[in-house]
Amino acid sequence: MKKLLPVIALFLFFFGKAFPQEDSIGREPTNFQKVEFEKGLLEKWRNDRDFGYLERETSTGWWTQFKGWINKKFQAFIDWLFGSYEPGSILDLFITILPYLLLLMVLFLVAWLFVKLNPAYAAAPAGKNARVFYSEEEKIIKSEDISKLIKKAVAEENYRLAIRYHYLETLRKMDEQGIIEYSFDKTNQDYSGELKSEALRHQFKRITRIYEYSWYGDFQVSKENFSLAERAFLESEKMIKTRTYA
Repeated sequence: MKKLLPVIALFLFFFGKAFPQEDSIGREPTNFQKVEFEKGLLEKWRNDRDFGYLERETSTGWWTQFKGWINKKFQAFIDWLFGSYEPGSILDLFITILPYLLLLMVLFLVAWLFVKLNPAYAAAPAGKNARVFYSEEEKIIKSEDISKLIKKAVAEENYRLAIRYHYLETLRKMDEQGIIEYSFDKTNQDYSGELKSEALRHQFKRITRIYEYSWYGDFQVSKENFSLAERAFLESEKMIKTRTYA
C-alpha cells in the first residue's frame, strides 16, 4: 500500500485540475451588467481640463532655449577639458562653482574698466599729493583767492565774470559762517531754503536774481550796471560779517 501512495499523489496532481471545483464559500456566479454612457457626457468630460491626464508638450521661449544651448555647450567644453569625473569629488565641486567664478571675474573687469575710463571715480592716492577732483565752481570756492579774481575781471572790464565771482564769494562767506552748507550739487534755491533769517533771505534772493540774469542770461554788463550790482553784493557781505540780519 505504501508503494501505491506516490502513484496516487501524482495522479491527483496532474488530473485533479481537470475536474471543476465548487466555490469554497458558496458564492453564486456574479451577473455583470453592461453600463452605457451618454456620448454628450463623454465629450464634456473629454474637454474638461480636470480630467485631462495626458502630458502635453509645453513650448519654451527663446530665453529658455538659449540658456539650454549655453548649458549644453558649457557641459561639452567641460567634458572635453576634464574628461570624465566622479560625482562628489573635488573636481565636481570646482566645475559646479566655475560659472559663478567666471561671472565674478567679468563683473570685476567691468568695474576696473569703469574706473580706468572715469578717473574722477578713482580712489585718490594717499599722502600729501592726493588729488581731489572739483568742479570749476567748487574749485574757485575751495581754493582760489576770489578777491584777486574780482579785481582781475574788473581790470579786464569783464564785469559779467566779476559778478559771478562776487556771488561765489558770498556763498563762501555764508559757508564759513555756518549759515549754509555749501555743496556743488545744490541749487541757489536750496541755499535760500537754508537761510533762517528773513532779511538775509530777501537780500540773497536779490543778488541771486542779479547773478542769474547777468551770467545765465548772457546779459552784457556795463560799468554802471556793475557798480549797482557790486553795491548789492557788498551789502550782503556786510550783513553776513556783522550778522546784522539776526
